[in-house]
Amino acid sequence: MKKIKEKKEYIIIIISIILFIGVSVLSFTSIKQLQGNARVVNFDGIVRGATQKLMKEEIMDAYNKDGDTDYTDDKLIARLDSIINELKTGKPIPGAEDNKLIVLQDSAHKALIEEVSLSWASLKDELYNVRGGADPHSLFEMSQDYFVLVNDTVFAAEAFSEKQVTRTTSMIIIVNVVIILFILFAIFMIYRGQVSQRKADALGLIAYVDVLTKMNNRASCERKIDSLKDAPSSKDLAVLMFDMNNLKLTNDFLGHQGGDILITKFAHILMESAAKFGFIGRYGGDEFLAIFEDSNLNDVKGFLDLVRTGTRAYNSVKVNDIEKISFSVGHIIANQKDTSIDEMIYEADRQMYANKRKMKTNGALW
Repeated sequence: MKKIKEKKEYIIIIISIILFIGVSVLSFTSIKQLQGNARVVNFDGIVRGATQKLMKEEIMDAYNKDGDTDYTDDKLIARLDSIINELKTGKPIPGAEDNKLIVLQDSAHKALIEEVSLSWASLKDELYNVRGGADPHSLFEMSQDYFVLVNDTVFAAEAFSEKQVTRTTSMIIIVNVVIILFILFAIFMIYRGQVSQRKADALGLIAYVDVLTKMNNRASCERKIDSLKDAPSSKDLAVLMFDMNNLKLTNDFLGHQGGDILITKFAHILMESAAKFGFIGRYGGDEFLAIFEDSNLNDVKGFLDLVRTGTRAYNSVKVNDIEKISFSVGHIIANQKDTSIDEMIYEADRQMYANKRKMKTNGALW
């Protein structure tokens, strides 16, 4: 179940990343495309307006017989050459200003720009004829037709740009709807997973956690033992059995509530001490079982030092002996190839009771 849950979480994360990248790429591409479209519309308009300005100046210069003012503008002609070529090819004329224009991916606009380019060449030829002394009337008529042509080109660019905006808006709306649906689905999956996990945790708490001490209970101990039987370790195991001393005396004087306090506190000391070593559980009323896999004598000594340190700290603030924790412990380190887990538990239990008898004889606290 855990692997399936983790797999689902990974899938959700991967889909989230893909959607984020997709939206980012779509947004960036759409913005760049719309910016490019807008520049084309703008420069189509510049061609329209600048050409009309040029034609007026050229015609004015042709009728200016006195020659006191020169209205010709070769720089504007070169500028229009560059813009029209860039609108047609997407590339600037070598040496000319780069207007950062794109070729609009619209067949109607491409055809019109091609026609604009040809008409502009004819219009320039006529312009130079007028400069050479030809009647400017023909130039005027041609410029009028050219204005209509470029005007149609501007409208074509605007129409294509509007289509692109509408298409991009629709795509972004669709993607956002998909993202929202996915987020709702992810929230639902997470919520359902949390509900399932809470139920599983509750069942686990009932089945394998001791109600009083909140540590592993007898059922959990048995499950651990069975798992070692099913898959015997090739490395040494350390098995320890603990039994609390004089608990009956505490129960007699302080009641079972007082005894429960000692059991609970000792259980917490055991759990904290065993955290980095291995399994610990409540095996019976005041008996506790520890099983450390791939362990050795140094691990056992280190663990017992922590238990004794914790016990001393707790006892140091208690005045009456019946409020203090006292315990007996027995342990064995062996390999399942030579000694079964059941035999190890039996031996640890036997040693624990032997130590308990010695403590009673010597009057030691632990």
